[in-house]
Amino acid sequence: MGCCGHDFGTKEQIKEAIQENTTEFQKAKPQTEQQFMTFRYRAHPFDLRYGVCRNLIEEKGCHLCPLHPTRHQGKDLRINHCDVNYLCKTATLFAGWSKQQQEAFINFIELKNIDNLTYSIAMDSNQLLNEFIEKEEKICKIVL
Repeated sequence: MGCCGHDFGTKEQIKEAIQENTTEFQKAKPQTEQQFMTFRYRAHPFDLRYGVCRNLIEEKGCHLCPLHPTRHQGKDLRINHCDVNYLCKTATLFAGWSKQQQEAFINFIELKNIDNLTYSIAMDSNQLLNEFIEKEEKICKIVL
């Protein structure tokens, strides 16, 4: 969620911000690319609600960006508005891990059984990464 905001408020504030964004999106009912762009420009990229980008919405229980290229036949409407190349520290490290370590991290996350917002907040703050590394270090000490 780091590309969708910074300095997040509480979980309740994040939910409120996403709900407000969703309400604005539903009122706008964008269908064309121009209408999506109008929705995008309704606020400056740094005008965040409780740290949340104003384009982050909820649909069918999922948090998403309606400007994302998967919604527009590959055209990325976030470009020149969002930090589309942002990767959190965990994502950056994960890309360089072995397949075995990646699977261990995915299993670690799944065992947490946490909701999307808790996951996103913990990823953004590096909490899950730090817990995973600490767990891995303990396992290595036991094995040695």
